[in-house]
Amino acid sequence: MKNLLTTVWLSLGCSGAVAQAPEEPFIRQTPHPVSEFQIGYNRETYKMRDLQASPMLYVANLNGIRIAYTRLMTKNQWYIAAQAGLGDFIAPGLGIRSIKFSSEQEQPLWVVPTLYAGQVELDYHRLIQRTTDRTSWLGLGIRDSFGYADGLVLSTWALNTATLSVLYKTRLTLGRKHSLSAGFSLPLIAFIGRMPYSNVISEPNRSNASSFLSGSQWVTVNRFLNPQVGIGYRFELNQWVAFQTDYQYNWLRYTEPQLIRSATHRANLSVIYKFQWQTR
Repeated sequence: MKNLLTTVWLSLGCSGAVAQAPEEPFIRQTPHPVSEFQIGYNRETYKMRDLQASPMLYVANLNGIRIAYTRLMTKNQWYIAAQAGLGDFIAPGLGIRSIKFSSEQEQPLWVVPTLYAGQVELDYHRLIQRTTDRTSWLGLGIRDSFGYADGLVLSTWALNTATLSVLYKTRLTLGRKHSLSAGFSLPLIAFIGRMPYSNVISEPNRSNASSFLSGSQWVTVNRFLNPQVGIGYRFELNQWVAFQTDYQYNWLRYTEPQLIRSATHRANLSVIYKFQWQTR
């Protein structure tokens, strides 16, 4: 009987010890998207004065499209984007010009150059600061911008700039669905291709593109200026979709062999699809 009572008391004591043992806290991990795909509409105003082509100021209002892919990691971001647009390229001081090749020609030929513009970007950002509501990155970007217009002062105009730029970006989170962002970029090294003053690039046994790029030059920030600033607003619709609007302004100045200056105002409205979720 004594052994039976001892066994019962030991069993009750073990059960109480197990019941009173503290449970390990449950940590809820929030899933985050690893990848984002973005597609949007671009509206761009481009103003340019290229003394190598004409002393007049030319203006174009371009409509275009932009697609982008972002790879999001804990401390790194990769960003790949491409955009293209077109619009009439007119000198306000001249208006739309007309040409008659003979006195018998009743209807003139209206000269309205079209500007075709595009840009490709490959950016890498590294996290440098993170607080409760603000995150900042610093990085490098490779970007190539190209513009082409046929019929500018009755000739061809083209400009290609490939740059290696330093990048800075910061984001301010306003609650769960809203955020504001701002960014800045400055090219450190650039590879510049321009039409020669003669506007002739044809060479025997070479394509026009090859002849055009053969005249390109490597320049650094002391000879080529092309800073860019931008701001943006993002709204998280749900776990999979977000909307974003951006505004960017960049200014270009290059002096060789003749001075060229340009300014670009660009607005973008896009939809973002988030996928490849994981907890971290």
